[in-house]
Amino acid sequence: MACQTNCKIPIVVAKEAITKGDPLFLPKPLSHLKFEIRSAALSIWQDNWDSGETGRSTHDIVPRVSNKPGGWNREDLMFVTGHRLFPSYLHRFNLRTQDNCSCGEKGDSMHYATKCRFTLSWHFQTPTVSLKLQWLKNILTNNLSRTRLRLNPVWTSILIKI
Repeated sequence: MACQTNCKIPIVVAKEAITKGDPLFLPKPLSHLKFEIRSAALSIWQDNWDSGETGRSTHDIVPRVSNKPGGWNREDLMFVTGHRLFPSYLHRFNLRTQDNCSCGEKGDSMHYATKCRFTLSWHFQTPTVSLKLQWLKNILTNNLSRTRLRLNPVWTSILIKI
């Protein structure tokens, strides 16, 4: 008996909603909400990246943030930024007393790629100062150049040590 009365209540409420109720507001789909959150997060990330004080050499090469892979691997970016076991990088953090290569010149990534006598057969043409940024971008976008960097035995030993 109680079921007959209690079971009719939802039916009555549904009929009232159809005849007397307010129009139903349907929010936007969940996919739209995810898109809006992703867009806002990327916008904040981009603003922080543009106004940051660190990572400027990387910012010059990769100015736009993205949650999608850029096609460059870790070693490529370490070459461009000069990070890892280059003497100049280690010297910067007082992990080495001097920043010179074994040949006597400053031991940074540009030196190994363009001037070092120990990497002579893998050298790239030295860019002018005004074209260095474009030169680095070209190295990263050219698969043959990237392969040449990876095959360089001195470069490989620097990247593999840690």
